[in-house]
Amino acid sequence: MSFSLAITTAEEIVVTERAALLTDLANIRWKHEVGGLTLPGGVEVRSDRETRAALTEAVNSLSNGLMQAPIAWKMAAGWTDLSQQDLEAITAAVSAHVQASFAAERTVQAQIEAQDDLTDFDLQTAFEEALAAAYQ
Repeated sequence: MSFSLAITTAEEIVVTERAALLTDLANIRWKHEVGGLTLPGGVEVRSDRETRAALTEAVNSLSNGLMQAPIAWKMAAGWTDLSQQDLEAITAAVSAHVQASFAAERTVQAQIEAQDDLTDFDLQTAFEEALAAAYQ
């Protein structure tokens, strides 16, 4: 009779925990990135990747004279007409939102990679704190 004994070292446990946290972190960032945002004044704006591409295309089309403002745009709450200035402001806000999402993920990833004991690491709180710092 033969058998094999698998021994898991402390380092292997940390590597596995770290990998799981980084996967969960990427998911938290993605949900925030595409989850939309609320502009000053309460206007809700989508921030999914398709909307971001459409915003960029509309700004470029206006800038190159291929379209004329106002632009009919379907916001989260319904239809509106946007001036070029409105569209550029929305696009800038969405871009800042996306960049803050990635900056927060990067910050938390560095925190995870720097720790040897991840047992009590609160991923959601760490992301929220890093996100708040990214907006400052």
